[in-house]
Amino acid sequence: MKLTIADNRTEQKRFLEFRREIYRGSMRYIDGNYFMLCEIFSGKLHFTENLKYYPIYVSDDKNRILCQGLVVYAPGLPDCIQLCFFEARPHQQEAVKMLTDITAEYGRRFGCKCLVAGLCGHVNYGLGFLDSHFEERNSFSSPGNPMYYTEYFRKAGFEEVGLNSYVVNSYDDRLEKFRRAIERIDKNYTFRFFDKDKFDIYSKIYTDLNNLCFCEHRYYYERDYEDDKEMLKELFLFMKEDSLIFAFKDEEPVGFIMWYPDFNELAARGESFGTKHFFKNLLAGNKIRTAKVMEYGVLKEYRGRGLPAALIYKAFNLIKDQGYTRIETSWVLEENDDSNSFCRASCDGLYKKYVVFEKKL
Repeated sequence: MKLTIADNRTEQKRFLEFRREIYRGSMRYIDGNYFMLCEIFSGKLHFTENLKYYPIYVSDDKNRILCQGLVVYAPGLPDCIQLCFFEARPHQQEAVKMLTDITAEYGRRFGCKCLVAGLCGHVNYGLGFLDSHFEERNSFSSPGNPMYYTEYFRKAGFEEVGLNSYVVNSYDDRLEKFRRAIERIDKNYTFRFFDKDKFDIYSKIYTDLNNLCFCEHRYYYERDYEDDKEMLKELFLFMKEDSLIFAFKDEEPVGFIMWYPDFNELAARGESFGTKHFFKNLLAGNKIRTAKVMEYGVLKEYRGRGLPAALIYKAFNLIKDQGYTRIETSWVLEENDDSNSFCRASCDGLYKKYVVFEKKL
């Protein structure tokens, strides 16, 4: 077996084709990261300007790729070397060990304290391996992977960081009992949708709130305005302005919630999500049935004042009014007691499990 750094177009094409092979072979999952990797390899992403990254694959004596990943060092997360966008064939424990060993070696060069597998450069681009419901299609922005992926890291003795997602299987009036309390909260705040005519202003508000709300969140590190402007421009090719709701106290932004349709319902299993689904979305009408609550954040001093419930209430009502019949949340760290309690209270229950793997260097 040998290691190859995919530092030219020919090798990067092989890297991308291996992803296509894995997902075509599974016929269960939609590859949401193929487009992201194409952009990384193009060298045009602002987000990657401050990263050190190395696409690496392990191949056998017939030059067949066995496993691969993007080794990433982010100065904003200096203690961690990341193994991102991992893919592998089954029964390749030795090859995976070669990949994690070289990742650890890069980490030592940068003075990192641990190796993290399952983080996609930044939490805003994805976190975790799927760890349950392997037979089901993955929703937009959520990972889908075979069960044996997690077994590779467990057998290698990695420590585990768990994540949960939650589901509402059929929308009802479960939050109506809080309506009067929420109406009282409404009197103290104003709520506004993202305004694409003022894109730079609202994108900046989003970045500032993320940096303030999630500064203590595991794996989060500070974003700059261009990072989020770049990300939001791509998201708004699909989602509408009411998918990003801001809460203001007087004129100060104090919280937000982001939701959007599960665009993976537009894709066939085994496909890579991409440009053609943008056009399919324009022609799809109202065929998507599931809405995805992606993230919400509230400044620390406002969390105990009912504002999170008010944001969820507004998002749920928008989702209901637009005809979606099912809601899925994004991942929530198991260690985040407040968010897990809130999700249990507002959803039908626990849904998919995800996991991040860590190993000390």
